[in-house]
Amino acid sequence: MKTLNRISPSCRVLLALQSVTVLRFWQDFRTSMLQRCAAAPAQRGDRRVRRRRTCVRVLLRWLRLCRAAVLVLCTGTQVFADGDTTTPRRKFIELGWDIPATALLRESWREMEQTTPFDGVMFKVEAKDDQGGALSSESLWDGRPWKREWLEPALADLKSCAFARFTDNFVRFNATPGTLDWADDAGWAALADKAGHCAWLMKQSGSKGLAIDFESYGAHQFKLDAAKGRAFAETAALARRRGGQFVRGIAREFPDAVLLALWLNSINLKAGASAEPDTILASSGYGLLPAFIDGMLDAAPPAMVLVDGCENGYYMDSAEEYLRAAHAMRSWNGDAIRLVSQANRPKYRQQVQAGFGFYLDMFLNDATNRYYRGPLDGSRLDRLERNLGFARDAADEYVWVYGEQCRWWGKPLNVPNSVGKGRLWEEAMPGITRAIACVRDPIRAAQDEIARLRAAGALTNLARNPDFAHPSAEETRALPAEFGAWQDETTSSGKFTWDPSVGSGAGRATGVKWGCFIQSHDVKAGDTYAVEADGLSRGASNPTLVVRWQTKQDVDAMTLIMPSGRPERGVVFGHLRGLRESDPAGKQKPPHYDSFGVYLKSRMMTSTSWPSFGGRP
Repeated sequence: MKTLNRISPSCRVLLALQSVTVLRFWQDFRTSMLQRCAAAPAQRGDRRVRRRRTCVRVLLRWLRLCRAAVLVLCTGTQVFADGDTTTPRRKFIELGWDIPATALLRESWREMEQTTPFDGVMFKVEAKDDQGGALSSESLWDGRPWKREWLEPALADLKSCAFARFTDNFVRFNATPGTLDWADDAGWAALADKAGHCAWLMKQSGSKGLAIDFESYGAHQFKLDAAKGRAFAETAALARRRGGQFVRGIAREFPDAVLLALWLNSINLKAGASAEPDTILASSGYGLLPAFIDGMLDAAPPAMVLVDGCENGYYMDSAEEYLRAAHAMRSWNGDAIRLVSQANRPKYRQQVQAGFGFYLDMFLNDATNRYYRGPLDGSRLDRLERNLGFARDAADEYVWVYGEQCRWWGKPLNVPNSVGKGRLWEEAMPGITRAIACVRDPIRAAQDEIARLRAAGALTNLARNPDFAHPSAEETRALPAEFGAWQDETTSSGKFTWDPSVGSGAGRATGVKWGCFIQSHDVKAGDTYAVEADGLSRGASNPTLVVRWQTKQDVDAMTLIMPSGRPERGVVFGHLRGLRESDPAGKQKPPHYDSFGVYLKSRMMTSTSWPSFGGRP
């Protein structure tokens, strides 16, 4: 493969497509990750989707194929916008019983980045007080003061880590032991200071923020204690005040921190759906949490982001469930915002994201366990990929991936009676690392796989005559060998020829405003294919790579568009899954797809322009 380069404009347009590659590079990837972008841009009304739709970063589809593939080189007049780079990429954050302390990060950060499929990790701070007593960020929700200097060894650990891929790391901050009385001014001042110390640590180390776990592992901090003699409304007012105090402690040190909570109001959606939420909250285990969150919003600076991590994502098993939960968390009329004061609702909409928790043990436990997800098409890994893709698509930015009985790093866990037995996740579930990586960042994962195969000498180009070195017939030389051609005769009356003067050979389209070169390929059900093309663009041409998958009835199943004409390689990958047709009895039948089309288009700006598709100049 060569690099796609843009050459300065000239009076004629020359597109030299330096090589075309169709690769089968791994087996049986099984998810329908980008269903929302499956339709062609003209079929989608959302401008942001259309713009993202045309960006190389999002052009991965997992396609289950049955029979044939088509490779096409086209010319045309349509120009596509670049992708929307303002939308944050979805990020996967690890949390588990293997939670690392900063000392382990210092020791193993390179290996952790290289061997795991995450964008960051939730870690704990372990420190010592002046008497040598042990402290932990997982158990600091009380009135005992901390000194900032106690965190300096942890800061040194973090500064020694030159993270490249772990861009979003969070310190775990637990509401444990949770013994603070809501009226304890001194105790809450100490807690706000501790939150500030942790925020300072994160800011100084270049980390992302705090991972707040409001779960009551100790006392029930957010449940109304009737024995205190306060009414619910009075206690909620105190809780709101303490939420503001807590966030102000953080904001003084880190005003643009991300506060990734394992849940916010998603834990109380039932109350949000009620006409009288306080009647439910007054007896709920986390009934005072909405007031505390309202106080957090009171004090949150404009640059601070709060993430509702929706731990209930553990139990979701369909795209609809995730999307409904996301709507409930972030929309103006969702159940979560009804628990927010009117004054803070605009702020909530601007600064609160929807995220999800994802529980790996669901896909490892045996069928007798209440936390169990069975196989999809015979594979539990298939189901993990599918559900994780649903979580990713519904989240605004963060999915935190949680596991208990296995580990990604560190020493084996002491869980001998579990299925995982404390082993590495890859040992317990072979293929899980690559599966998560492919859901997290499909293009990057595919490029890494191609690079690995290329380095091992195992990469095979399935395209025929990929460098356009040979004509179709010596006597006519009408087209490059193995390529057909098509043009829209209502708008174009040009000619397609093989041109030996460009590189090692080229396919030339003269006077063609909209047309294509075509090549067919056999494909194998369940395989994933990569299509790469390097091009040389001159003048006003804008080469574009499109993949089209068709049914036996010659109906397009999917079209993928990658604008080229830029100094970068165009790559498209596909694996079709999820579309079904019904038989007369109403039962679902598997899809029947038999064609896979790749279009390399030069989008011409004038009728006199002409492109050439050829081998390396």
